[in-house]
Amino acid sequence: MNRRGLRRKLLFSHIGVSLGSLLTIMLLVYFVMSFSFGKYVQHQYEAEANTILEDLKGSYNVNSGQWRMNNLMSISHQAMLRNYDIRIYDAVGNIIWDTENMGRMMHGSVSKGMHEKVSDSDSDHIVARDIIKNGEKIGSLEIIGIAGSFEMQNRQFLKLFNTLLGWAFVAVIAGVTMFSILMSNSLSRPLVRIKQIAVQMKKGNLSSRVPISSRQTEIEEVGLALNHLADSLQQQDKLRKHLTADIAHELRTPLTTIQSHIEAFQDGIWEVSSEKLEICHEQVMRLVKLIQDLESLSRVENPMVKLQRERLCLNEIIKNSVNSIKGQFEEKPIELVIKEQDQLYISGDAGRLTQVFANLLDNAYKYTNEGRISIEILEVSDQALVTITDTGSGIEPGELPNIFERFYRGDKSRDRRTGGAGIGLAIVKAIVEAHGGSISVMSKLGEGTCFTICFPKI
Repeated sequence: MNRRGLRRKLLFSHIGVSLGSLLTIMLLVYFVMSFSFGKYVQHQYEAEANTILEDLKGSYNVNSGQWRMNNLMSISHQAMLRNYDIRIYDAVGNIIWDTENMGRMMHGSVSKGMHEKVSDSDSDHIVARDIIKNGEKIGSLEIIGIAGSFEMQNRQFLKLFNTLLGWAFVAVIAGVTMFSILMSNSLSRPLVRIKQIAVQMKKGNLSSRVPISSRQTEIEEVGLALNHLADSLQQQDKLRKHLTADIAHELRTPLTTIQSHIEAFQDGIWEVSSEKLEICHEQVMRLVKLIQDLESLSRVENPMVKLQRERLCLNEIIKNSVNSIKGQFEEKPIELVIKEQDQLYISGDAGRLTQVFANLLDNAYKYTNEGRISIEILEVSDQALVTITDTGSGIEPGELPNIFERFYRGDKSRDRRTGGAGIGLAIVKAIVEAHGGSISVMSKLGEGTCFTICFPKI
């Protein structure tokens, strides 16, 4: 894993997403503000024009046909403050007031033609209204430059808004960059650590572990999975080394016995007798049994070998297994009890399943000197459950995780009167799993052991 590459990708992805989002938001805000503020400004000067028109209507004296001077001065003052001009015409179109000249003009002093000329030249900035009072036109109003004045305010506001928006954009990009750097580092650091541990495992250092914090994030879960893998590989490596030693032990003992007897016969130290030949025969049969067990395990674990599946009554399979080893129970004060409720049916290979239960019962007999061996057949949901419990010597807690490994045996089972080659339980587990089931064990030293086998029910 390239740390710089991962961090750079995370950084660019965060900045890219943030930049794209910010640009989209900024464009939307800009267009919305431009459109909305333009409409707002237009409504403002339209409203101001209507206000001036209403003031003019109210200040007009119908009897004298004149506007009050103080109102005209007030309107002119307002126009100067807002930087636009106002022209007022009488009913026939003669100008009577112009804030640009700030003078009162006599009726008829400016021709209608001048009015039209000015209007044409400034038509883009003129708001024209007729002044109507009591249903009669008493004059007209022109406001020149009011739109430009408000547009200038609009431009100033938008300029300030764009400046602030630009600085906000720069500040947000800086913040996002810092945040992205921190986030990319926090994400890449544990991944790089996991990569380093994986490389150490690749080199053969299976003792390395990923430090796990109290937070259970997805990355921590990857670290936990890698630690679990390291534990499994370390255990498998340990078992592999033990396996080599166990196979050598299993082969060396009978071969050494046979070799010593044959050499004694050849040198004339011993005379050939039926007792000594029987010893050689027992050692040969021990080798044959070992080879048969290995072949049996190989066949069960071979995915190309198919089970002879059929619909079977689990209760009958267990009873057949009990009958196959029942004779040896007469040699010890052991009570064998079968507890069953209903008949349970599964799909499986009768011969293989009989081998499973016969093996488990044989182990229970070997390690139980007196007491009871009980078999219970239960139905749990859609599963068929079988428990085999004994009151024997039990298994040490440290041995429980390994008892299904091939050639594994506890120290106290090294005695050949009880201990086998250590393949039986490996065969049992392989057969159970081939049937889609599972097997587990619980044991307490000095109190007994309980094997639980679970099969899918049909």
